[in-house]
Amino acid sequence: MEAPGTGGCNRVVFSSSRIRNGSIAPSHSKHSGLFPSSLCQLYEFVGDGAERVQIIFSEFRLPSKSGPTECGDTDILMVYYIVNGHEELVETLCGDTLPKPILSDGPRLLLELRSSYNNTENKGFTGDFFFLTNFGIPTGYQPNQSECTFHYFRNTTSEGWIQSPNFPGAYPRNIICNYFFHGGANDFVNVRFTYFDIEGIRPCDEDTASDYVEFSNFVTRDRKFVMYCGNWRELAVRSDGRFFRITMASNDRLDGTGFRALYMFEPVQIETTERIEEASIGKVTTTSAASRLYEGIEGQAVLLT
Repeated sequence: MEAPGTGGCNRVVFSSSRIRNGSIAPSHSKHSGLFPSSLCQLYEFVGDGAERVQIIFSEFRLPSKSGPTECGDTDILMVYYIVNGHEELVETLCGDTLPKPILSDGPRLLLELRSSYNNTENKGFTGDFFFLTNFGIPTGYQPNQSECTFHYFRNTTSEGWIQSPNFPGAYPRNIICNYFFHGGANDFVNVRFTYFDIEGIRPCDEDTASDYVEFSNFVTRDRKFVMYCGNWRELAVRSDGRFFRITMASNDRLDGTGFRALYMFEPVQIETTERIEEASIGKVTTTSAASRLYEGIEGQAVLLT
C-alpha cells in the first residue's frame, strides 16, 4: 500500500503478509525516461518472525557530481536497518555500478531515494525484493527457519554448491551459519572454495576481533584445523570420514563478501595402505595472497605450486 511519508517523502510499504516478492523502481517521466529531480521516495519492507529482506538490483544509474566513488548528497539510495525500532544507516549507494545484493539483519528494511541532480544519465534503478527465511542460501536442507543451519546428504546428491548468506553481497553481522555434510559409510567430503573473503586478521580469533570459517570432523571443535579468515585465492579441505562440518561466524564490526564452494562426496580408495593412511589424517591445501602461511601445525596448510 502507499501512503505519504514525513518530510515530503512518499512512502511505499511492502508487507510479507500481502506480497512475498516483487520489483521496485522510481517513477519515470513518460517523455524523458528520467525520474524528476527533488524526489524523495521511501521503500519500507515489513517481514514477519524469522524473515529477512533481500534486494537484488538489475539496473542502477544514479550519477554523482562528486565523482564515481563519492556519493555526496545528490542522487543517492540509502539503506537502513531497523535496530530496536530505530533506523540505522548502513550503506549509501550511487553511481552506475550495479550494487551487490542487500540482506537485512531482521524482518524489516528501509530504502530511501533522494534525488536533486537531473541529467541525461539519471535513469534510477530497478531492484527485486524477496522475503525469505533461508538467509540467501539456496541449497541444502534447513530444518529450522530461524537458524542458519543447512544439511547436505550423499543420498540426495553427490556434489553441489554452498555459499555464505547473501553471496555475493555482504554477509550479515552477528551470525553463525553451520553446514553439515553427511556422506555414505565409505565416503569422505571434499570441499573446494572458489571464492573466499572473510573479514579478519590471522589467527582469526577473538583477540583479533575477526570473523572466521572453521572446519571440523565433529559437531564440536576439531583442534586439527585452525580458523580461516582474510582473502584466499583458493582453499581446499577434506574430511577424515563420512561427516564434516563447516561453520562461518561473524561479529558486529566489519563485513566481508563471504565464500562460495563446491562440495563432493567421494568414496575412500582402499587399493593401498598408503591411500588409507592419507584419508585418515585429513588434508587442507591453500593458496593465499599473503606471503606467509601457518607453519608447524599438522594437517593444516601447504602452499600450492
